[in-house]
Amino acid sequence: MPKVEPIPKDNPKLGSIADITPIYERPARGASRLGYLHAGGQVARAKEPYPGEGCDAQWYPIRPKGFVCIGPAASLDTKHPTLAAMALPPALNQALPYTYARTTQETPIFEQDKQQKDHVVKQVGKLKKGAGLAVVGSWHAKDESGVQQRLGLMTNGMFVRASDLKAATPSNFQGAVIDKANELPVGFVVKRGVNYFKMEQGRPQKAGDLEYHQKVDLTGRFRTIDDLRYWATKDERWVRHRDVTVIRSLHEFPDFAKGQQKWIDVSIVTGTLVAYEGTKPVFATLVSVGRDRLGDPKTSASTERGTFQVVEKHVTDRGLDPKVSSPDEEIYDVPWSLVLASGARLHAAFWHDRFGIEHSSGALEVSPADGAWIFGWATPALPDEWHGVRSSGDDATTVRIRK
Repeated sequence: MPKVEPIPKDNPKLGSIADITPIYERPARGASRLGYLHAGGQVARAKEPYPGEGCDAQWYPIRPKGFVCIGPAASLDTKHPTLAAMALPPALNQALPYTYARTTQETPIFEQDKQQKDHVVKQVGKLKKGAGLAVVGSWHAKDESGVQQRLGLMTNGMFVRASDLKAATPSNFQGAVIDKANELPVGFVVKRGVNYFKMEQGRPQKAGDLEYHQKVDLTGRFRTIDDLRYWATKDERWVRHRDVTVIRSLHEFPDFAKGQQKWIDVSIVTGTLVAYEGTKPVFATLVSVGRDRLGDPKTSASTERGTFQVVEKHVTDRGLDPKVSSPDEEIYDVPWSLVLASGARLHAAFWHDRFGIEHSSGALEVSPADGAWIFGWATPALPDEWHGVRSSGDDATTVRIRK
């Protein structure tokens, strides 16, 4: 193949006009996929096409690597209607990449009726009551009966009635960055109606309320009174061990925890997640695991144990079945998704606030803010303007899921 020169950021762009626009390692349909663009995304390209096979139009190298086929999924026309309609980029520096909503009742899914000259939509499906989805724009159009509708634009280019949507209320919980000023152990409250304590003449006395999901800074000291363990806090109070989830430093490390290797340690029993670089903890938080915890993941809602590499990362998981994430709901546009070699996901959940408690169908679920932090930190790195990326194998974060 001819040599591909590095592509400057200010080069002309091509745009994604499909839900998924594949990026190939070589200019051939059978080549390995490196990742993909999502509708509305625009990325710098080479100024001239590149020879290849399997593309009805032309192949173009893109920044920073890979090839895209111009055609039904991509366009050189930066004024293409799809690029204009889907122009809202994901907010990679926020807790959630898009604005999320929930349906208030069963509601139709519409698509534009391209057989009509005017703005007309036709029904192509339905969303269940309580379905969760990202909304990336708005539009006005008549439905098939001629009624004017105010519509919310979904990330797949479909529409839903705006009047049948309400704003999602994601959890505000977030874990803790671990550094010299904030070291392990750390505690998080996973119950409601629990208290701080003061020690009066060696006996615990209630000294204030603890909020659900409150972070508690611990000294590492504890004492046992009447068979109950109490942890000392840095503000000279005490908390009962049974009222908080305590995350402590590991004393033994897996063989791969060397140098600056990024890896994640998950405990199913405690519902905790700690991100490491070698043997140095850098982030600690709560995670929701499968509802059946240590059961058989093939026959129950359990989280599979083992050590797995991150093989893909998705800003929103375009290939995930909307009925998988939550047992009784349809959840679209699952954010900050890391796909493990086992096929399981580690992702953010905007639809519940049960972090630290078993809840999922088997996935590892963290809060939106934690999902954004983990996504940005974990490898492989997501190139600018890409929506998803695959690991090459030697650049992947490792996830250890243990009892």
